[in-house]
Amino acid sequence: MKRHPSICLYAGTALLLAAPAFGQGKGAGVGGGVVGGVTGTAKGAAAGASSTVNGAANGTVSHPSDNNSKAGGNGPIGGLGTSVNGALNANQNAALATNLAPLLPPNTTVPAAAAGFENQGQFVSAVHVAHNLNIPFDQLKSAMTGNNSVSLGKAIQKLDPKLDSKTVKENIKLAERQADRDLQQAAAGGKPDKVAKSMAADSQLSARLTSMLPVGTTLTEAATGFKNQGQFIASLQAAKTLNIPFADLKDRVTADQSLGQAIHALKPSMSEAEAQASAKAAEEQSVAIRADASAQAKAKSN
Repeated sequence: MKRHPSICLYAGTALLLAAPAFGQGKGAGVGGGVVGGVTGTAKGAAAGASSTVNGAANGTVSHPSDNNSKAGGNGPIGGLGTSVNGALNANQNAALATNLAPLLPPNTTVPAAAAGFENQGQFVSAVHVAHNLNIPFDQLKSAMTGNNSVSLGKAIQKLDPKLDSKTVKENIKLAERQADRDLQQAAAGGKPDKVAKSMAADSQLSARLTSMLPVGTTLTEAATGFKNQGQFIASLQAAKTLNIPFADLKDRVTADQSLGQAIHALKPSMSEAEAQASAKAAEEQSVAIRADASAQAKAKSN
């Protein structure tokens, strides 16, 4: 699915009420704090916009009263009464919106996309499932919300019946991990993590990798979310060698999918064995790149 960068971002999107604890209830039921009767004004949105956090342009995010399922053990939907900023502030909401907006259909705002979902985890997981499986988000949302809503798994099978149950479960698990990661990063306010900082501090390595980055992406942005430098550089190398969008590869690898699995998912024309071999080659190149940068730094200091 193509990404759509030119999407209006609303800092106040967020169905962001607590750290996520994923579980499976009606309508997928994944995620942390439930959403219901939540309103608030989030300041500092992109382009100075402000948005009432109501899931859509007007009206609170809620689910039909006949659906009393619990999300992640956090109680029934409706009337939570906790403000969005009670857990995450406007800047953190904006960080989540920035990550999700490119995954949505053109001209779709994050608040509008979120309207109708039971909770933050369910919404973010649905966004990732639609992107990962190339399922129209609007159709997936329609199946998961409203009076006749079904679980995320059933919605996937309905919209892509050729997928077997194992594949569906694997994709739900991946989407939940991606949602968990997104919400954790939002809680961190989009600040660079240890790996990103270590990359920025290594001038020789940074210079070597800059030419490999996607246009418009900084090294700090690209490296944030990876477990270590090796994983980041291997993913960057694989994306370049195999002509795979780095953002898509990163989205999977930083959610604990192996590089080989991520390559195979994004380039299905390759066999699993070929994908694993490509991952291994990229990892070996990562080791060589770091060793070369280290040697250059040492020679320069002498």
